[in-house]
Order: sequence, then C-alpha cells, then structure tokens
Amino acid sequence: MPFDLAPRQVHLDFHNSPLIPDVGRDFDADAFAATLADARVNSVTCFAKCHHGMSYYPTKVGVVHPSLRRDLLGEQIEACHRRGIRVPVYVAVVWDEWAADHHADWLQMDREGRVPGRAPLGVEGRWRYLCMNSPYVDYVAAQTEEILRSYPVDGIFLDIIRQTIPGCVCNHCLASLRAAGLDPTDDAQLAEHSLRIGRAFMARTSELIRSIKPDVGIFYNSRLRLDADPDRGNPGELSYFTHVEIESLPSGQWGYNHFPLFARYFQTTGARLLGMTAGFHKSWADFGTVKNQEALDYECFRMAALGAAVSVGDQLLPRGRLNPETYRRIGLTFASLDKKEPWLRGAAPLADIAVLLAPGAAGPDRVAERISLEGAMRMLLESHQQFQLVDHRADLSRYKVAILPDVVRLDRDLAERLGAFVAGGGRALLTGESGLWRDRDEHALAEAGVADAGPSELCPEYVRFETEFARDVAHDMDHIVYERGRKVEARPGTVVLAWTVRPYFNRTWEHYSSHAQTPPDAPTGFAAVTQRGPVMVCAHPLFRAYRLHGSKVYRQIVESCLRRLLPNPIVWTDAPSVAEVTALAQDRRTVVHLLSYVPQRRTPEIDLVEDALPLREILVAVRLASRPTAVRLVPDGGSLEFDWDDGYARFTVPEVRGHQMIAVEEETD
Repeated sequence: MPFDLAPRQVHLDFHNSPLIPDVGRDFDADAFAATLADARVNSVTCFAKCHHGMSYYPTKVGVVHPSLRRDLLGEQIEACHRRGIRVPVYVAVVWDEWAADHHADWLQMDREGRVPGRAPLGVEGRWRYLCMNSPYVDYVAAQTEEILRSYPVDGIFLDIIRQTIPGCVCNHCLASLRAAGLDPTDDAQLAEHSLRIGRAFMARTSELIRSIKPDVGIFYNSRLRLDADPDRGNPGELSYFTHVEIESLPSGQWGYNHFPLFARYFQTTGARLLGMTAGFHKSWADFGTVKNQEALDYECFRMAALGAAVSVGDQLLPRGRLNPETYRRIGLTFASLDKKEPWLRGAAPLADIAVLLAPGAAGPDRVAERISLEGAMRMLLESHQQFQLVDHRADLSRYKVAILPDVVRLDRDLAERLGAFVAGGGRALLTGESGLWRDRDEHALAEAGVADAGPSELCPEYVRFETEFARDVAHDMDHIVYERGRKVEARPGTVVLAWTVRPYFNRTWEHYSSHAQTPPDAPTGFAAVTQRGPVMVCAHPLFRAYRLHGSKVYRQIVESCLRRLLPNPIVWTDAPSVAEVTALAQDRRTVVHLLSYVPQRRTPEIDLVEDALPLREILVAVRLASRPTAVRLVPDGGSLEFDWDDGYARFTVPEVRGHQMIAVEEETD
C-alpha cells in the first residue's frame, strides 16, 4: 500500500560506544512493543546503524556491536508489527566512528586540512565527518540494501546528510572538482560542489530504496533549510523524500522559534510534515531526565496546530529497556492527540500573509535574514495572524498581503512579480532595506511612492507619529528605534504616518550624554512610516529590532500597518499575545487551534515550559465563505452559540487549558 505518514511517532535513538559491555542484554520484545502501544505510539524509528558505526542486527556488510548477542532490530520489527506499529529504520551516514577509524581516506577535509568534527584527542564535537563523495557511499548503499532485503521495514531514515561548509577538499572531492571545472579556492564553487554531492547521494539512495521497496518512507536528515531560491533549496530535493521531518528540540539548540519558522515554510511545498521534539529535559541523550509534561504537550500540540504529524525523540538504554516515566508522559500527550485525530488528519493550514525569504542571502546576510525572519514570526504569532514563509517563486496570488522583512532586496523578476501582485489587488509591507534593488539603493517598486536616500547616519534614532494610526502607542512622545534605518523620502501622493527624529548626536567615545542613547532633538524630514494605496513602507528594520530588543512599540507599528492592509483577517481574537492561534481547512470545516503555554528563560541557555496558562471567555471571529451550520469544541466539548455577520462567525470560547480546538462546520454539498 502507498506510504502514509503515521500521526504519533517515536524516534528511538540508540548510539552505543563499542565499550558498552551489555547491549541488548535485557531486551524484552513483548514488553517493548506493549510500552509503545500503551503510549498510543503508532510508529517507532529503530536503529540499524548508529553514529559509532555499530549495527544492531547480524550484518554481513557492517560491524555488529561487539557486545550484542541477538538480532535486536529484527525482534523490534516483529514485535511492533504484531501490534500494528510501523518501524522505519535509522541508518547513520556522515557520522560513523568505526568507518572513520578504519578508512582515513573516506574522511572529509576542510580547507585548512582538518577533519570536520571531533579532533583526534577531543571530546567536544563528538563525531568525525565521512565524505559522501568517497567510496564510503558504496558501504552505506550496501548496508541499506541489506536492511531492505532482510527486514519488512516501513521506512528508511538516513541521518546527517551534509558536507562541511563551504565544501570538502579531500582527495576524492579535489578530483571531482577538477573534473567539473570548479575552483576549490572559491567558496561559492565549493558550495555548489557540496550541493551536487548531497543530491547525487540522495538520488542514488532513493532509487535503490524504491527499486526494492517502492512504498516505504524515505527521509534525509540535516538537509532542511530556508532558501529563497527553490532550485538551490529544499524544493530542488523533495523528489528524493516521501515526507519532511522537522527536527526541532526547543530545549536543545533549536529553541521555540525554530519549529514554527520551518513549518510555515514547508507548508507551502506540498510535502507531508512531521515535527520532532524529544522527551529529554535538554537535548539528545540527556539521560536521567524527562521533559515537563506541559512542555511536551505544548510542543506536540503546536505541531498538530501547524498541520504536522508528531514525533517524540527518546533513546533506548543500552541494555534494551525503555524508561517507563518517559512513556507515561508521551502516553498522556499521545492519548490527547489520538482523540483529536479526526480533526487533524488532512487539515491544511490557512494563510493571509506571505513572508518573503531574501533572494541571494548568504554568509552574514543569511544571519541577518534569520534574525529578521524570527522577528517577523514572533510578531505575527503574537498578533494571531495566519502566515507562511515563501521563496521567490511562490504564487503570491494565494495571499492578501506580502511582507518583505528588513533585508529582502529585489531582482528584476521578483520586482515584476511583486508589482503584478499589487496591481492585481494584493498589498505589501516593506521594512528596512526591503524593496530596494539588489545592486543599488533605489526602490524597485514604483507603487511604494518613496525614494531612498541611503542608510541613516544616525543610530539609534526616534519615531514620531503624525497621526493616530498606531493604536495603543503613546503619541505624545518620541519612540527609540535601536537599529539603523533608511532615509526615506515620500513622493507626492504618499501619506506619511510617522517621521524620524534625530538624537542630538550619535554616541561615541567623545560624544555622549547620560547613560545610554542621546535624547531626541528634532525631526529629520525623512519618513518613518508611509502608505501609498496598497503599499506601506517602514524605514527601520522593525522585525530585526523586535527580535533583538523586544520593544512592544515595534509590534504595534506592524499591527497598525496590517489593520490598514488586512482589515479582514482569517481569524480575529481578543486572546492575549502569549496565545498562539492557527486556522486549518479540513473538508467542509475550519478548525481553529488555541494554544496557551508560556515558555520562560529560567536558565542562561534554555527556555522551559512548566505551566499551561488558563484562558477564559476568549472571543474569536472566523472569516468564512458562507454561514456555518455549527461551532463545536472538539474533541469533547459541546456546541457554541455564534453570531454571523459580515462574513464572520463570532463566538466565545469559555475556557482554554493549554490547547483547545474549535470546529466551525460549513454546509456540505
């Protein structure tokens, strides 16, 4: 039967040094499968080969872990299949310590002559990198084929599919660089070579897998990225995948901004999505810990609210036992998801707003773009807007508003497409240097009605509102903007909604006053916020400023712009800014998700969730094409009374405890 993505999964790590003396000794196949089934798990990724290069079945290609005395993988698959639990199989690729020890000619090498990853006597870095352009890929292919022909697997998860940045210069790579006419001293050409290597590996491996088992899942980890160019980004690779798994452990290095950012981009690709968090307090292999129940709920319900299936990472202990407390907590979360599944399956996220990725962003520009994207994502989440991230070939006609956050300069193609979008009734919000030509400081979009006079010499500077356009913002004071803006001149016919105000002088070692920035002096004559019909321009990089400094005023300015550009959003609510609101279309209904959890920075490095914040009497309005037949709290609640007016169904949700779904039913044909 065709591959289908299981909605409640566990990714079961099993990385064991060959020094571990008793791998699999206490494994009980029936108890293992029963624990998973009791926790409502319907798919578990089990290990064939780990980062140490150790295999957990009687391989004739690879290296069996020296203390393993059983076919652990075979027993796991058989026991899980008896209970209807799928078993994709994990194969480590670029990280394989046994291969690194025994085949130095397979190792990657960076431009300084070092092997990427762990130093020979190092502890940090953990793993050395094998090259996907070396004979090592034949070894991986042979083991993958062995697994597929030996076991009834439900998928193959290939991990760490990447070359060092900008590229590997081992002997194998130098030879193929020369053969392709590429210059190994040029970073861009090295990166191009790495892209070709990764794609060649995936093409070969997917062809192999499909030739043996055409209906199993295929996923390549460490490939996901946000790239405005669909040819160089993931859209150019998704034919090798059956689905996309977004590895995102918020208490690890990913943080709580990562998953919604990536999910809202991959929603637009048409790929089936699986989110992946983990049951550890921190990150992978944080033994002796379990994640707070509220955090696990939040992370998993958030995946579901963005249209993704759910996966929780864990690690089987060396002797083969699962931690009961981990699966008690997973079971509580998955039991809730199981009940909600009828309103999750096949639900497609709705969006009014397209947030554009920056074409050509690389190096420091990529870092700047990511800061602005995270700022935009935070603002729009907190404003309860429905939005997606799009690359520069996206069909903008699907959206009502395009936001170009801070650093989105235009080439001719994108300028023409954005102009056509505006001419066709779309609206646009440009901030910072967005909307300028990529190669010069001139506005590419005539419809913006402004001229650019270059970056401001003043930083920071202030904003003074001309009108009451920014609701709830104090208008009798000048507001600081900490990030450098542009000098924007309004052309005739363009409305200026706010002006920039200079400080007395920039603060330097010899020019300073008081403790921080110099106070405001007088208007500069340049505009801070303008509107000309469907296009609004903000002179400052407000999204970057919000991500770095968190001033509520920046969000209020953007919210005021969106009230002008998007007066009728898909969803409106009076929920507080900590609540996350998403709307998804499913058959003839709209399903609204309300999430109310509060991540807190209680340690220097990680955000924690310990409580669900109860909300009561929350007003919600949902834009619909026709009057609904019913509004219901699902899965367990009753019907809600609603008003129907001006294309909106309006109702009150009596209480939200962490996660509440509302099904707004429309007439069936």
